[in-house]
Order: sequence, then C-alpha cells, then structure tokens
Amino acid sequence: MNERSFRLLSGKIKSREEAAVYGLPGASKALLLKKVVPLIGTFFLVVPAENLAEAITEDLKRSGLKALHVPGWDVPPLDVSSPLSLSQYRRLRALYRLLTENFNVIVVTPASLFQKVPSPDVLIERVIELRKGEDVDYSLLPSRLTSSGYMRVDSEPEEGEFSIRGDTLELVTVEGERVIVELFGDTVERILLNGEDVDSFAIIPTLELPQDRERLSKIEELYPEIVEKHLLLGEISGAEKLLPEVVELVPLTEYTGELPFVTVEPDQVRTAGEAFLSQVKENYEILKREGIPSSRPEDFVCEIEIKFLFSIYDKPIKDGIDFGVTPLPDVNEENVKELFKSLLGFSVRFIYTTETLRKEAEKVAEKLGLKVSFEKGISSGSFKDTDEKLAFLSESEFTLEVRQKDDITTLEPGTLVVHRDYGIGIFRGITSRNLGGKTYDFIEIEYAGGERLYAPFTQIDRIYRYTGYKGKSPKLDRLGGTSWKNLERKIKASLVKFAKELAELYKERKTAKGEKLIGDENLIREFERRFPYKLTPDQAKAIREVYRDMESEKPMDRLICGDVGFGKTEVAMRAAMKAVSAGKQVAVIAPTTILVDQHYRTFKKRFKGFPVNIEMISRFKTKKEQKEILERLKKGEIDIIIGTHRLTQDDVEFKDLGLLIIDEEHRFGVRTKEKLTKMKSNIDVLYLSATPIPRTLYSALSGFRDISLIETPPAGRRGTKVVVTKYSDKILRTAIERELERGGQVFIVQNDIDELEPLKEKVKGMFPEVSVEIVHGQMKADKIERIMHSFFEGKVQVLVATSIVESGLDVPSANTLVVIGAERFGLSQLYQLKGRVGRGIEKGYCYLLTSPNAKLTSEAVKRLEAMKKLSPLGGGFQLALKDLEIRGAGTLLGPKQSGFVNTVGLDLYLKLFEEVAKEKEEEDVKISIPVEAFIPEDYIEDTKERLRIYGELSKAEDPEEIMKELKKVHGYLPDPLVNMFKVMKVKKLAKEIGIKEVSMTPSGKAIVTFGDEPTLSPERLVEFVKEKGATFTPDRKLYVDAESLDGLLKILEELNQTV
Repeated sequence: MNERSFRLLSGKIKSREEAAVYGLPGASKALLLKKVVPLIGTFFLVVPAENLAEAITEDLKRSGLKALHVPGWDVPPLDVSSPLSLSQYRRLRALYRLLTENFNVIVVTPASLFQKVPSPDVLIERVIELRKGEDVDYSLLPSRLTSSGYMRVDSEPEEGEFSIRGDTLELVTVEGERVIVELFGDTVERILLNGEDVDSFAIIPTLELPQDRERLSKIEELYPEIVEKHLLLGEISGAEKLLPEVVELVPLTEYTGELPFVTVEPDQVRTAGEAFLSQVKENYEILKREGIPSSRPEDFVCEIEIKFLFSIYDKPIKDGIDFGVTPLPDVNEENVKELFKSLLGFSVRFIYTTETLRKEAEKVAEKLGLKVSFEKGISSGSFKDTDEKLAFLSESEFTLEVRQKDDITTLEPGTLVVHRDYGIGIFRGITSRNLGGKTYDFIEIEYAGGERLYAPFTQIDRIYRYTGYKGKSPKLDRLGGTSWKNLERKIKASLVKFAKELAELYKERKTAKGEKLIGDENLIREFERRFPYKLTPDQAKAIREVYRDMESEKPMDRLICGDVGFGKTEVAMRAAMKAVSAGKQVAVIAPTTILVDQHYRTFKKRFKGFPVNIEMISRFKTKKEQKEILERLKKGEIDIIIGTHRLTQDDVEFKDLGLLIIDEEHRFGVRTKEKLTKMKSNIDVLYLSATPIPRTLYSALSGFRDISLIETPPAGRRGTKVVVTKYSDKILRTAIERELERGGQVFIVQNDIDELEPLKEKVKGMFPEVSVEIVHGQMKADKIERIMHSFFEGKVQVLVATSIVESGLDVPSANTLVVIGAERFGLSQLYQLKGRVGRGIEKGYCYLLTSPNAKLTSEAVKRLEAMKKLSPLGGGFQLALKDLEIRGAGTLLGPKQSGFVNTVGLDLYLKLFEEVAKEKEEEDVKISIPVEAFIPEDYIEDTKERLRIYGELSKAEDPEEIMKELKKVHGYLPDPLVNMFKVMKVKKLAKEIGIKEVSMTPSGKAIVTFGDEPTLSPERLVEFVKEKGATFTPDRKLYVDAESLDGLLKILEELNQTV
C-alpha cells in the first residue's frame, strides 16, 4: 500500500478535513481501515448494501480487526409483510454483542443505521444467558423461549425450535446452531454447542416482537385479529408495524455512543438512505389509507446526521488520494495460469466457498509452484498490492461449475424409486433386521404383488428417485422377473444408437466448412464497453465460447441454456455484433409474436448509437410493410432481422446471412423445424433455451454437442420477497397499490377461470383508473397475444390470469405477483410463477394468498413454507426443479428418448446415458461383512436424516469429513456407525482397484473377487499373494486372512497403493 498516500490521508484526518480516497479494489479497503484505527479509534463504516456489508466485515476480520456487521431487516419497517426471523435474529445478536464485546469497526448500511432498535434494557431482559454452574429458572424456560419466537416440539428440533426432555433442553437457533443444555434442578451442569463443550451460551430471541400474552395485550386493543394462536405460527404478516407499542425503541448510538463515520461509495450510501426513509413513509401512507393500525415512521426511524471523516470510492475522483492497488481481472480456465504466474513471489490468499473451485485452483498453483493459502469464507473482491507483494483472490471473480446434488437423500416413504437391478418400486423406509445375531439397516422397497426387497445401504448408489412426466404413472416391476433386465438392455441399445447418431452429426458439423467471423475489434470492444452491468462468470464463459466458435472455420452450433433474465440475450447480441461487424446479416427467430417484439425492443435499445439496421417482421406489420422489409433484406440494407417462423418462408431471401439465432426451438412445429434445418446449412447457429437441463445430461451431451450453461443470476438483482397469508381484500388492495405507486405492473393469478371476471371487476372497483385485462388458455391465441403485447408495452397495468403466465414474457416493470388459492398450486408452479417478478433492480413481491376458509393439508403447508423461506429445503423444492429439468431433457433428446425417460425415470436414464457416453458401465461392488454397520435409531431418530447420511456416504470422496461433522453435532460416534464408515471405505477402495465383490467369514477370512479389468498388475498380485500367504484361484478370487474389518481395510489399502 502506498505510504505517501497514507501520510496524506493521515494529515487530513488529523486536521478533521473530509478526504476522498480511491485505488482500493475489493478486500484491499480492509488494509487501509486497519491502519486508520490507531488514528481515530472505533468507527462506523457505512456501506450502501447488506451483501457488501457482510463481505467487507469478513475482510476486516481477516486483517486482524475486531469488526461487527449490524444488519437491517430484509424489509423496511411498516411493510405489509414481516421481516424474516433470520434477519431479526442476526440484528438482535449483533446488538447483544455490542453490549458484551468491544469492536474496532461497526459496519452498517443506511437502513440498519437509521432504523431504531430495542433498548439495551429490553434486550438484556429477553436474552436467556446460560452459564455452566449457574442457576436458571427451569420452570420459566418454555414460556421465555416461546416469547422469544422459538417453537416447542416433541421430536428432534429443527431451526427455530426447542424440545425439553426431562432435565435436558435441546434448541436449534435459526442459524442452525444446535445447543444441548443438561440441568440438575435449576443448575446448568453442561452446555454442548454443535457437539462441543462450552462454558456459556446466550439464547437470542428470533423475533423483535415478544410473543407473550402480557406484552401483546396492548396490541390486542388496537388490532385484536392479529393476536390469535396463528400469530405464533407466523401465518400473519406485518404485525411488527406495532412494535413500538410494546417495545422501547432507541437509536443504534445508544449501544455505541457517538462515533466517527467512514463510508464506501458515499453517493450510493446517500441514495440508499433516501430510498429507505422514503419507503418507510410510503408504507405508512398505504397503511393509513387502508385504515390499518400502525406506529408512525418516526417511531421506527431516526435520521442521524452523518459527517464522514473520509470516503472510499471505487473509481478515480477529482482531488482524491490514489492508493494505487491493482484490481485483478475475472479469472477463467483460459487465463488462470497466466494470472497465477504473475503472482509468483507474492503472498497469495484465496477466499472460497466452493470446494470444487478450491481443488482446481490448488492443482494449478501446485503445477506452477505458487504458494497459496486457502480460507473458506466470503470477500468483497480480489486485488494485487505490488508495494506489499500481497495478492488476494476471491471466488466472485472466478468462473466455476457446481454439480447438482443427488436428491435420493430426500426420499419420503411412498415415493417411487428405481433400483438399477430390480426396476420400479415404492420406497417404504429404512428397516433394521437381525441376521445371524447382528443388526443391519436395509432400504425397503415394495414391488408388484406386495413383494418386498430389502437392499443393504451399500446399494444406495444403485437406487434412483423415479421422475417421469406428469400424469403418466409407471407400472411396478415384479421381483424375479426378466422384463426389467430386458427393458434396460433395450434402452442401452437405443442409447448406443442414439449416441452414435449424435457423434456422427457432431463429426459432420466439425468437418463442415464455414467462414471465420472475426469482425471489427474496435466496434466489438465499444459494444462490450457500453454494457451497463458486470457480466456474471457464466455469461463471460459463454461469450468466450461463442467468440471462439465464430472465429473457427467450422460452423457454430451452440446451445445457450439459462433461466429467463439470466443474460442469454446479451450473449446473443454480442454474437450478432461480431457477425454484423464482419459484414454478415443476422436472423433472430422466436416462436411467438410477443417474444419477437420483446427481442426487437431489446436489440434496438442495446444497439442504439451503432451503425446497425434492425428490423422486425411479424403479424404486427402490414403486408405492405412486410414486403418493403423483405426487399431491403434481400439488398443487404438490413443487418439484423427479427421474426417468427415467417422468416423460414420461401419469399425470404438474404444477401449474406452469417448467423442464425433461434430462441426456444422446441416450441416450433415440425415443418418450421425442417425449414430451419435447411437455413442452418454452413452458417453459424446459436440456440437459446430458458428450460433448465440436468447437469448430468449436460455432461453426457457435451461430448456430442456444444452447450453453454448460464446458472448464475446477474448482480444487482434485488430478488423477491415472498408473503404467505390468508386472502383478504385489504391485502390484495395493498399489494396492487404499492406496485402501482412505484410505477409498476401486477400479475394476479387465479386458476379458476369462472373467478377471473369477478376478480377483474373487484380490481376495477378498487382502482377505477387502472387498465385491467384477463388472459387464460381457453381464449384464442391472437387475443392472448394482443393482451400480452399491451401488458408488455405498459398499456395494461394489472393482468388477471391463470397459470398460463408461469413462463414466457420478461416484463421488467411487473414486479408484484399475487397468487390466489396458493394452496392449490404445485411447488414447481409456484417456483416458476415467482420467477415472473424480481428480475430487475426493483424488489419483487410474491403474495401467496390461501383461501380464507381453506383447511391446509400438511403437504400444502410444506409447499408454502418452502416458498416462504426461499431456499431449496427438502425434496419438494428439488422436485420442482426436477419437473422443470425433465421438460428440458425432453426438449434436447426428442420424443423417442423422452419415452424411455418416462419408462425408467429421469435419474436412471441420465446415468445410463452417461455410461454410454463414457463407453463404460459402472459395476456395483457387492459387500458382505459380518459386522453391525448402521446408523442407530437412538442416535438419529429422523428417517430422512439417516437416509441423507447414507446417501452422502455413498458419494463422499472423503467419509472422514462426514464423521467429523457428525461427531461435532452429536458429541460422539457409536460403534455401528464407525463400522459403517469403514464398510463404505471398503467399497470405495474395492471400486478403485476393480474388485466386484468383498466378503468375510465369521472366522476373519476375506474373499476378494476381482472384476474383468482390475487395475492391479498380475506381477504385483503374485507378489502380494506370496507376502501374505494368500490363495488366488482361477475364478479370480483372492483368499487372505484379515481377522477383522480393520484388517480387511488395511489389505485393500495395500493393494490400492500398488495400483
């Protein structure tokens, strides 16, 4: 870091002259802030957004400072919905730490600084402090915990729950920390935190609004309907708007005293502060108009006057002090070696969250002789400080691929499964059985005729969840029959043929001659420079791949796959600019007039100021206009033409077509596809698809087809807040009003067609000046298109529709979705519907309103809770993704292969395809060892949790990590579980060596049967047999004394070392 710059800043700080600094990218800000602490003492660091606050706090801690992030709520005060309990818990925990610890830097956003907090006295009264050897009133614990927002359960608690059994309290915080407290009477004897002994623990409330009757009686007078049993279940949103009525709120400075302020990006901080205060006032006005009781804005917020000691800017600023630290470029597989070479001689730290990325980076660093220290965590970004010979790498600048997790571990009893060797059956659970005096766990599967298969847990990697097309239930197979094996052989044969056809097509395309499209480098760079956002790593990778394809002599044939709004169009537009600047014409073909219109507007806006002529041809153009456009196209006066299948007709001629971009090809009819095939001859083709495909299919197809996946959303998205509550006219009015007041549009989804017209009239009654239209699947296609077109143009402000809108248009200004009768929708529908909003810089709102008198099934509650938490919890969420993926798989594979997908289920089909692609079938290893190896039920009661651990063990590269984690949580490992780890290790080693069966007799004799292609050389095997006094028979069986499971492991490890 530049010492001269620091001396300049020190001088300004001492003279109390406000200073501006720059040249401090990413985590390098923390290095400067560490140096200023001795000059100014403890200070507030104000940053514009919560995600930056979180990352910069971690950077400050790494630099050696004691830093604390005080977060705000995830919604502003007086919002119609409640803040998530997690955001309330984190805020209260930070406040408690301010009272009990000392810090150098307190990191805040304007929202968290301006919002008042419970007074220190109130907080201390509500926090339950437990210390070993001290007393706590045990009889009051349940009511105190319930008042703090924790829910009492009889089973093993999950996040936000507690249970009391005898003298033991078990609680899991909303952050997932598991606390076990053992008492003798009222005396705390032992505290276990995640399996480790600790001397003390403070239980922080999960809610700022106390949930006890005494405190809520005041609210009950004002708003009695919100103080009912269901409030405690979290089903009423927004009760916190009356928080000041029962809790004394004070400014944050009551906890810290008056401190100096430093800021990052002051202009953004001011804008964020103004937006926050404005939103609180706006929320209050809406509540006031609706007649909903609430506290006033001034009860919740206080405008603190901020004078910054100095401000840190990302870009150079006039009269600013330059610290000259260099930012590092985005890192990908093409430039990582070059970057690492440039860092030889530097002290390098790499902050990562993805283990896969760490391993890849480690390999490259080792090859180059670069020493890198790795640390798991988050960071605000990379930098290179040449003065200090220090480099800091952050995962956010790296392109990475994350494997999708296998969802076998989330099976529920009653789920259809496919066993690789026996076919389709019903998963009935985990069953313990006693064989030969020893206990074993089995996976129980029911087949046709009620027959049961008990598969040992070592076969869990042979069992797949069955996922087929909706409405098509498969027949259960019969145990002992031949039909399943015959079917598997038939599919394998078909896949071999399919793979061969794909390979031939791929080879044909690779040997075809096209034109190299290099383009005008300056024009392309200027086009790239004007992109107002930062590319995601996936986008950057896709663009590199497209450019590389276009610059090759072979015609490009690449699929770009990613969700709507993830940036596929930007990739397509850069490809179009490259083609146009090389003197070629570009055709963009989409399946509907609406999508064509959307692409036309997007292209026109993006290419503004560039010498590129863009036109659109569709039903919205008159015949005369179409004729003129086609004449100009033929003459070469149009560079980019965007249209529907109209562009495939015989009267369409190009002067020099160089690039064809096809959006959602699977939605075109057969004839159009045939015409597209003729158009594709020897030109570059780019396909765009918004339907996700399974990563295993991506891997299998990557040998036959060029595919780029865009799986990360663009930065700057504010996401979507989900509100789950009962329907009321007030909620509906508030949701629509809030969106209209910020100039946006609203989707209202109701799947009962008969209810659409009354709903439209209700909305019109609430907002007479607003344009409201209806759309549903029974209307004529051209009428749907006209209405959707008007909605896209902003002429319709509220669209009342069935779930027909779950996919399709990207309307950036439509950021509120109301789903009525949400309990009747499937999770995949809700997931896709939520995806309609929150795609831009505005925060999205998704209101899932249940019918007023609906009695919710447990499944409906789980679906709505999963959506509310916005996280992939359990099998339901993964099933939603599976439902989308199976559509994507069908799109890529065609009808015949899709039939096979339905016959054996998506997961097994993909496994078979993967094996065909690799030209190697993965053989199972049979294990038969007479030891008790299972997860005891008294150790982990929950069947799903035991299944999850079995599944993870079957896939784990290092089972030791799972052992450590379980010991950390439970405090010990029972013997049967330790044996199970060892058995899994036996299986893993056997696979590596090429062994197909391992068994052991009660007397300790091991029998090892080798497969057809063992990795062990015959010479080494002979040597081993002599060393151990073993026997090897012609049927490839090795007999050797092992004595015990540990002895068997040692034998296999020795064999593996010689491979």
